[in-house]
Amino acid sequence: MKNKLVLFGLTIFIAVWTIGCNDAKMGYVTGKVLIDGEPAPKGLTVRFHPQLPGSSFSTGVTDENGNYEMHFSLTKKGVQTGSCRITIDNPEGDGAVRVVNIPVSYREGTDLLYDVKPGRQNYNIEISLKNK
Repeated sequence: MKNKLVLFGLTIFIAVWTIGCNDAKMGYVTGKVLIDGEPAPKGLTVRFHPQLPGSSFSTGVTDENGNYEMHFSLTKKGVQTGSCRITIDNPEGDGAVRVVNIPVSYREGTDLLYDVKPGRQNYNIEISLKNK
């Protein structure tokens, strides 16, 4: 019985330690979205899509000054480290009004890439609506 308790305790310890260590593979990204040099409007969706197979994307939403903060889930901030493709969209629905027509090239097939490192970092995203 004592061996089973020790084994159970060890299993719990390893599980908690492993989950805690995953934070080392997260980058905490904030920044500002600029459209033709001006802060983006409130409500644009920013997504970082890690390029490693099996990775999960992170999402941020711009505030009234164009600032964003990336979230891995509802309760966890951050982005998985490594090269990430960035998409930006202006979703409609749930009362949201499309205030900017984001070109399809930024919504789907963007060439915007950012290499997320562990720890805190600031990355400003500049996009252009001119000549699109």
